Amino acid sequence: MTALYEKIKFSDNGRGRPPAFESPEQMWERAVEYFKWVEASNLEETKLFSFQGEVVDGKAPLMRAMTQAGLCAFLNIGQSTYKDYKQKPNFSAVTEAIDDVMTEQKFTGAACGLFNANIIARDLGLQDRVETELSGGLKVEQTLAQRLTGGSKR
Repeated sequence: MTALYEKIKFSDNGRGRPPAFESPEQMWERAVEYFKWVEASNLEETKLFSFQGEVVDGKAPLMRAMTQAGLCAFLNIGQSTYKDYKQKPNFSAVTEAIDDVMTEQKFTGAACGLFNANIIARDLGLQDRVETELSGGLKVEQTLAQRLTGGSKR
């Protein structure tokens, strides 16, 4: 599997770069390639396992989170270029769909414990707080991420 940084290409022809995408459909096709790359490019964690009294190490696959930075590196465009595409009327629907797919993947991954819920909540701007005042003046404050994980700080 190709590393993400290997997908970045630089051109120094002095004439500027041509548009990365000629149509929203072309952008969507390339984004789907990124989504498939993320699904196929699991991260690995080394874990110790014990089986019949013998301790061995092994690799455990970890789901990779979709990010705007990762998408842009995969597409070989800067994040500012992606933001520019979001402002173009004919690309706004496709960039919104791309963002929705990435948001859903991160939210679902955090909700089921595959991603750190605190990090994903901050990334998605879901860092709202709930304060509950109990009798006796005790205040309990909880973030959305803590509510998603049942109060744990995973």
